[in-house]
Amino acid sequence: MEQVMESGSGITAVIPAYNEAGTIRSVLAVLQDVDTVNQIIVVNDGSVDGTGSAVKQAATRDERLSLVTLPWNQGKGKALLTGAKASSHDILLFLDADLKGIRPSHIQKLIQPVQQKQCGMSVGLFADGHWTTSLTHHLFPFLSGQRCLNWPLFQDLYREKINGWSIETALSLHAHVKKLGVDYVMWPGATHALRPEKRATLAGYWSHVKMWWEIGCYTYQFLIHQARMPENDQQKSKQLSHLTIIK
Repeated sequence: MEQVMESGSGITAVIPAYNEAGTIRSVLAVLQDVDTVNQIIVVNDGSVDGTGSAVKQAATRDERLSLVTLPWNQGKGKALLTGAKASSHDILLFLDADLKGIRPSHIQKLIQPVQQKQCGMSVGLFADGHWTTSLTHHLFPFLSGQRCLNWPLFQDLYREKINGWSIETALSLHAHVKKLGVDYVMWPGATHALRPEKRATLAGYWSHVKMWWEIGCYTYQFLIHQARMPENDQQKSKQLSHLTIIK
């Protein structure tokens, strides 16, 4: 008999994946050890390697896991929003498919403050995994793709210009403007695959340029959107307003 899950009754993990056959198995293995996660959705963003096959194989061992396949590569932002739309629950856990050094305790610490309604969103920050990713998260925490959030608080997220790597910036800007609480959770020993590891060196550096371009374009459009909003809408207050760092 098929189990029907009511919206809001649990936690859904959403993992966007584009050509991540080499790393997604280990990420799923860790996630499948976290009992508090009720649903796992991998969005295969037009991969041309064995990503889809790896997920299907893992799904035979865990009924919580399902695969959504996009016909072509549409970018991380679209993939995450597609997974969010397919979720059966209000609490969403966003994870990258190329994580390294993660443990179930990392995920549990990320979920806890949102599940206990201490904040609207929590963000996982790399520490002592690889110096470059740790430094990047220290300087630019809004770049982290590891997040847990109360999705109903993000239903009016400005999505008009979300594409590629701008999704994390969109979530952070929304939380700031709406005065939602944000907890930053340290993930000691965790990192992700570096771009030159996944792509030729030149292509890896070009992807960095593209990432910052997309972030800049979204931020510009978001600020214009905010400036055009009625003043009373800009002044609306939400229930939480704080920043916390959890080590």
